[in-house]
Amino acid sequence: MRHQSGDDIGVFLMVCEAGSFVAASLRLRLSASAVAKAIGRLENRLGIRLFQRTTRVLNLTAEGVVYRDVCLRARSEIERVEVAIAGLAHEPAGTLQVSLPPLFGAKIIAPALYALCREWPNLDFSISTSTEPSNLLDGTTDLAVRIGEIPDISGLTARSLGLQQLALCGSSSYFETRPVPQSVADLDDHDVIAAPRQGKPAPWQFHSLDGEMVSWHPKARLVLDGSLLTHSAICNGQGLGLLPRWLVRDELASGRLVSLMDDRIAGHLAIHAIWPASPVMLPRLRVAIDAIVTVTRPLLKDGTLG
Repeated sequence: MRHQSGDDIGVFLMVCEAGSFVAASLRLRLSASAVAKAIGRLENRLGIRLFQRTTRVLNLTAEGVVYRDVCLRARSEIERVEVAIAGLAHEPAGTLQVSLPPLFGAKIIAPALYALCREWPNLDFSISTSTEPSNLLDGTTDLAVRIGEIPDISGLTARSLGLQQLALCGSSSYFETRPVPQSVADLDDHDVIAAPRQGKPAPWQFHSLDGEMVSWHPKARLVLDGSLLTHSAICNGQGLGLLPRWLVRDELASGRLVSLMDDRIAGHLAIHAIWPASPVMLPRLRVAIDAIVTVTRPLLKDGTLG
């Protein structure tokens, strides 16, 4: 057995097992003097004698017997826990606290995490939804996915998942009676569905013909909070609106929805997985990140999620 520096309790237990300082020193590869000093430190700290020493016999005192039994139980429990923790380093296990954006999380990411639960029976997830920057350093969140700018906080690691590409679209039924707009100016003649920002319709971002960023302020009859409401209104022919392209990819492919001015739309937002930096990544975190990357990869096109 190799002695770990500072493990005076380990020295004490070895003396109890070996029956003498000399025998314990040989097993620990220490000098007999070092063993005696370790026992002396313990006795001084505890304020008791652990051994009755004579030139021929070394016996535990009554207090030493009590201390030995307690140390043996504690050492056994520590070893059991260490074995369990070492197992976590090889197989995904334990609970991972995950924070996801509501819609993208529910539609795209959460199903991939559910599949991990089926694959790894000792792996659990606690999943919440939020659009706020997670304080990943307070110990309440192990992994977050965020759309948009991420906080510049020391101690965090981020992995880019791509860009959430926006689509300006309307339903095919809407265009049965309305012309398809060809320019930003043409939007003034259409019904527009906007999102709220500080009590007003949020502006839309476009690239001008010379490449500059242009903000267009919609005069919207419908101001709807959230992509699901906007998606419902667009599909019901209520007008034109901006939606994440991943959300409407099936409707665009089928022709139920029509996207407009794809090369002019701006305001695409980056998507990142974020977690606290650590020299060692636990398997439960690693498999979750890998699953998130895998499930978003089929949606990636030229670096954009769309």
